[in-house]
Amino acid sequence: MTTTGDGRASRWAGHRERRREEIVERAVAVIDAEGADAPVESIARACGVTRQVLYRQFDHRHDLDVAVADRIVSMLLDHVIVRMTTDDGVEAGLRGTIDAYLDFVLEHRPLYDFVRALPAAPGSGSPVDRITDVVVTVVATLAGELIGSDAAARLPLRDVYATGLVGLADAVVSRWLADPGARTREELVDTLVDVLQLCIQPVLAQAAGRT
Repeated sequence: MTTTGDGRASRWAGHRERRREEIVERAVAVIDAEGADAPVESIARACGVTRQVLYRQFDHRHDLDVAVADRIVSMLLDHVIVRMTTDDGVEAGLRGTIDAYLDFVLEHRPLYDFVRALPAAPGSGSPVDRITDVVVTVVATLAGELIGSDAAARLPLRDVYATGLVGLADAVVSRWLADPGARTREELVDTLVDVLQLCIQPVLAQAAGRT
């Protein structure tokens, strides 16, 4: 039987969780508008509370930052994963994925910078690690579907090929974002798609037994 005390505790826990989610959503909006270094006072003001009241929902500033970063990561993945498909061919899948990633980053650059700057918490990976892990898993799954389960089982798809492709793309995009005047976005996407296809072709050939 559930006691009255237990019911109250459950309702309070649910209320606190909803309140945390509201604060995180508003914090994301504030950071997107004011920049990656938006002060907590701006977040509290957007929530209509004092800094002290805001911190009652979080253990400390890093706790708030991690919750915000997790929300941003989920937003980015929701935007990108839907474009990660080989239904229209590898080239179209690569182009769609890169374009989706750039669309999000360029529209929400402060959120991207916020996530990139947040260090990993002790004993856990960084928000960037979470993005990488999810994307690598999807890439490895798509590669396995392309070459078939038997061939996929013989190749280090996730820990070598998929990780390498994702790491290469991330490094190229990060460098371009730091110096976007070096080439246009269209040139970046075209060149990166070409390079990634060159990396993928030997894997497909090896799986088909043509190497």
